[in-house]
Amino acid sequence: MPKEAFGGGDEGGGPPEEKKRLGLDRFGLSPDTNIRDVFWKIMGSYAATKKPGVELSTLEHDRFALMRVALSILSRDGKEHFGLSPRFITVYTIMMLLDGGWKDALEEFLSEGADEGGETIKIIAAALVKLFDNEQYKQSMGALFTEMLRGRGMAAVGLAYLPLMKNPELVRSCRTELMILAKGDIGQNQLNAIRAITLIREEEDIKRTLILLLSHWDVDARAASAEALQGMTGDAVVREAASRRLASESDEEIKKILQRLAK
Repeated sequence: MPKEAFGGGDEGGGPPEEKKRLGLDRFGLSPDTNIRDVFWKIMGSYAATKKPGVELSTLEHDRFALMRVALSILSRDGKEHFGLSPRFITVYTIMMLLDGGWKDALEEFLSEGADEGGETIKIIAAALVKLFDNEQYKQSMGALFTEMLRGRGMAAVGLAYLPLMKNPELVRSCRTELMILAKGDIGQNQLNAIRAITLIREEEDIKRTLILLLSHWDVDARAASAEALQGMTGDAVVREAASRRLASESDEEIKKILQRLAK
């Protein structure tokens, strides 16, 4: 189990827009293979026993180096996996960071993965889902996402993963934070929050939030909320809300969705 539950208000930086390839030289690691040997020993132990095989507390000062080895390997398009798929390397890396209580390194791992984008963020998202479904890590995972969404620096990172994860139970565990962001943030953060809560749109408070957003000043937010409600055409409350909004909606594409909802 992790040595501590994630909580509090620590904040980190969100992912920059420019996407770069990851490499060990970027992180200032020495060219010798020692840290890689340690990393692969840990990966092999997790694969065999679901335990790190070493005392992680003795590697406290190497936590960022170990995390960056994983990022470097994931960016190498199938090279140097030593028989492990990228997905399992990612699962075991996150297990290591959770078991070590290395929240700062885990947040950077997620942030760098979101920055890398492409297959890397998809692989990490799939690994996060797998670990959330594991009773040993479920509580820490839920606490991690709740904390990220509460902190302005890491909110964008958490919101980048949640729509990809498509896990209603995880969304439900941080529903309050997601509703606040859906109603109060702007831009991509708001759109990702709306997409995340769409997974539980049938629940009354979520449905009310989406209906409220039909009148939002931003056309993208209105469009996202209208699209989210499309699967609820038989709901009387949604039908009435769509009918009310039709009279004042200026965007033609949103009008088409509202017309379908109002039938």
